[in-house]
Amino acid sequence: MNATLPTAEVLRATLAGLLDGLPPKQAARAVERLIANYRGTTPTDAPVLRDRSDVAAYAAYRMPATFEAVRSALAALREAAPDWTPATHTDVGGGTGAASWAVAGAWEE
Repeated sequence: MNATLPTAEVLRATLAGLLDGLPPKQAARAVERLIANYRGTTPTDAPVLRDRSDVAAYAAYRMPATFEAVRSALAALREAAPDWTPATHTDVGGGTGAASWAVAGAWEE
């Protein structure tokens, strides 16, 4: 079953809703802690996303940039190979799902 995934505008609105009610300072602290964990020596068995504020901060911090980077790369691919269309796409859990959203936007058909 193929489902139509949200556009960039829906992604932004959804992230804004996810952050609704989360104090900006709490979100900022969560982002700072997540960045420190990713750059530091956090053991791999330690939970990185501990609560709702961590999840919201991670999604709001990472998804828009990832989406736009993948969207840009796919636009270049479409320009270089305009007659090619992927038969399938599989997201193997490489992050927030932003790449899959970008693929769905690139090849809506």
